[in-house]
Amino acid sequence: MNILFLTENEISPLQGGTERITHTLAQEFMERGLNCFSAWCIPCTMPVVSNFSGKQRIEEGKEETALNSFIKKNEIDIVICNLVNIKYKRILLPAVYRVTRNTATSVVACYHAMPGEELIGNTLRSSLYRISRGRNITENLKDVLLSLTPDLLLKTLFRKYIRDRYRLMYDNCDKLVLLSDSFHDKFATLGEIETDDKFCTIHNALSFDTFLKPEDIGKKEKTVMMLSRMDEKSKRITLALRVWKKVNLSGNHEEWKLVLVGGGADLDWFKKIAKRMRLRNISFEGRQEEIMPYYKNASIFMLTSAYEGWGITLTEAQQNGVVPIAFNTYASLRDIIDDGKNGIIVQRDDIRAFADRLMWLMDHKTRREEMARAGLESSQRFQTPVIADKWIDLFKSLTQSL
Repeated sequence: MNILFLTENEISPLQGGTERITHTLAQEFMERGLNCFSAWCIPCTMPVVSNFSGKQRIEEGKEETALNSFIKKNEIDIVICNLVNIKYKRILLPAVYRVTRNTATSVVACYHAMPGEELIGNTLRSSLYRISRGRNITENLKDVLLSLTPDLLLKTLFRKYIRDRYRLMYDNCDKLVLLSDSFHDKFATLGEIETDDKFCTIHNALSFDTFLKPEDIGKKEKTVMMLSRMDEKSKRITLALRVWKKVNLSGNHEEWKLVLVGGGADLDWFKKIAKRMRLRNISFEGRQEEIMPYYKNASIFMLTSAYEGWGITLTEAQQNGVVPIAFNTYASLRDIIDDGKNGIIVQRDDIRAFADRLMWLMDHKTRREEMARAGLESSQRFQTPVIADKWIDLFKSLTQSL
């Protein structure tokens, strides 16, 4: 069987979550004897270590011709569209769907986000900071509008725009993969889709092949970790800083430190806020190519996001014995965390409760280590071979239906 991964970015596991998942699945499929190909638009500036049976860059203005030629030449059976940016979805999805009609090739579209997240704007302060630095002014002016407009009015004003975004994916594929069953109804509502026969659910696979040994849980340091893109709109790092301020004010956890790993547009802003808040025992590490040492050392993982499609860092944390604590801001969170057993879920945006639960974890070593062991066990569900089996079942259902 020949599989084509269609992405906007050239695949490197260092590029981001979607690229990492694409790389992981492709390598697993090829180990099982499938031929995997890659077609992409934007060259990667990071080391490209992914191996494919064939690759091609899709040039602007030649998308349909290039895809048609590549699919026919390599006798592609399934095209997996791992597209994130709406610009590339609008160009590439209709193109690949058109060239595969009346052929033996099926198109699978993957939605890697939380349905409805585009209605969530950046915070006003962060947007104004970016505008003052001349960064992506149009996008940030839109976020200012979103932050000031009531939700009901937003949904009314942008109804057609939102519907068209979701119908674009649903109408230009044979199957639509969502990350959680809990996303099906929301996606259908936003797209005004009457039938859901194209929907299926496949969770994201783990990024790493190895799991922390249970006996090493007791060797962990008193470190709280965040691994995140430094972006206020989705990740809300300012909430984490406010939580850490309460930890500092408690005066009882001076031996603990907060380590933030990742780069992004708001990194310098977060550093200034942390300095202005006079936060202690905090470190901004920036982007790191090697993240395993951070997981190995940390005891607790914080996630303060406004939304996530899946939250791959949560499952990465669990497989490395790091106990996650997260705000209850997206439905698929509960596919990963069983509150009080393998992590902690805090009511949406309750800073005080988050800080209290975090400090409880710090103070109760035995319970923390029990949760870490439970996370090691529960994360086994997301091992690459397990997730790949679900993909293989989908491939078989598509090829048998032709």
